[in-house]
Amino acid sequence: RTAPSPAPETERAPDDTPSGWAPPARVSKGTPEPSPSSQLRSSRSDPIPGNAMLVAELAVPHRPKGAPFTVNDQLMVATALMIAHWNREHGSRPRPFRITMPVDDRPRDMNMPIGNGTRLVEVPFSAGELSRREWGPEEIGALLRRTAERTRALKALTRPQLGYGAALLTSPVLPVTVRAALTRGLRRAAGPWTSTTLLSNIGRVPYPLDFGDAGRAYAVWFSAPARVPRGLTVTTASTAGRLHLALRWSKTLLSHGDGAHLRDLFEHYLHATEEGTSS
Repeated sequence: RTAPSPAPETERAPDDTPSGWAPPARVSKGTPEPSPSSQLRSSRSDPIPGNAMLVAELAVPHRPKGAPFTVNDQLMVATALMIAHWNREHGSRPRPFRITMPVDDRPRDMNMPIGNGTRLVEVPFSAGELSRREWGPEEIGALLRRTAERTRALKALTRPQLGYGAALLTSPVLPVTVRAALTRGLRRAAGPWTSTTLLSNIGRVPYPLDFGDAGRAYAVWFSAPARVPRGLTVTTASTAGRLHLALRWSKTLLSHGDGAHLRDLFEHYLHATEEGTSS
């Protein structure tokens, strides 16, 4: 037997794979619009402005049959490159990324358990592998394959739905009031280690949603809260061959103009992943 040939240089992941203990990159601040209620405060001392959202309809990215990655991996790469590009434009130095992603690996058959079976995983990217300014098909293809390897490995792990920390906090060992206080304290303490963003893709909706007399819905958008320090979330669903994208952000971080630019960057890099599928 002959030894397998070494992988091309573009296939090798950089040596600076991020540690789980390294504080991840943040979405750089844009130009948030001033709010007339900026002087008001809620009972939790949070700024009133809250979140804003932009929705878009895009083409579902092409993926060759038998490709070693999924559409979800293409969405993950597009999200990472969108934020890396945005941060570079705003003068942020390269830092590791971690992107939270819900996964649901239950069987899609009659034996599928009823209820919410998703669990959260964090997909890491090193600072070096996202620092490139120009991305050709070969570089995109290599990043897609590395991302697919990471997501497969994370999906194979057995862990509680929301992680071991959340499992401990939701166990009925302590009174509810104590658990609530602990949760608030831990959320503040863990802020620097909160992931860069969240990407949630519910996948293909295979049939129109029937609302009776109100009619049928042929497009589906949904969004996830974008609380600081994360400040930006990306959510997608697809119906009738179209991808429905929702970008949601904190008004203290970004403006509608910033959101539109991020949408354009996402569309650009999502299209680039199609070119990377042929490399």
